[in-house]
Order: sequence, then structure tokens, then C-alpha cells
Amino acid sequence: MMKKITAFIAMALASAALFAAKADSYVVESVTGKVQYEATPGSWKDVTVGQKISSATVVKTNLNSNLVVSAGEEKTTIKAMQNGAIDALVSAASGTAKTIKKGSLKNGAVAGKTETRKGVATASSRASEAKEDVEWDE
Repeated sequence: MMKKITAFIAMALASAALFAAKADSYVVESVTGKVQYEATPGSWKDVTVGQKISSATVVKTNLNSNLVVSAGEEKTTIKAMQNGAIDALVSAASGTAKTIKKGSLKNGAVAGKTETRKGVATASSRASEAKEDVEWDE
């Protein structure tokens, strides 16, 4: 029994260390559009393919651009209009946001929320309802 508990604890610690480990640096695999990094505070330079970027480097992607970086075997795509430390951007792109796709949630639903939504009244629908209350003389 004690061996099982010890083995379980060892496996739990090993898996926690594996998932908690962050890369110290990333290698740029591809760049599309204008992607820049902050070389010094206030000074931005273009990112190039093959460049090593430390995990604390601030990166920004412009409109219609993306950045593919790798840390070991794992590749991550950072999409357009992102700005922040490369480590934070990679973890955001690798998280649950990657699994939610456009159109996967119906009727503006939120994950875990099961209520349905009725049609939303617009100005034109309110006007047509108000017209029924008034008698028109022609």
C-alpha cells in the first residue's frame, strides 16, 4: 500500500513539473505580415525567422499577421493584433482559447450556460407593434 502511495505522489509531482515548466526561449519558425519585438524600451525591431526570443520579450503582431514559435517539439501560432510577453501569448494560445471555434457556441451561449435566448426586439419590430395600437384615418 505504501509503495502505491509513494508511486502516485511521484507521478503527480513529475506531471506537475512537466506541465508547469515554461520555456526559457522560443525559436521563430515563421512570420507573416509585420511582427515586431521590443529590443529596448520604446524601440521596436522586426522579428526574423530563426531568431531566438526570450520568454520575457514583448512581441506585437499587426493586422493580418501571425507568428509561429517553437519551444522544443511544440509549435504555437500567435495570431494578429496581439501584444505582450511572448510567454504570456504562447500560454494564451495554447490554452482553452484554442479549442473554441467560431460558430461552436449557438445563440450567444456561454460554456456551461444552458438557457435559450428569444429574439431581440429591434426598433422596426417595436414600431410595427406600436402601429397596431393607433387607428389611422385615411
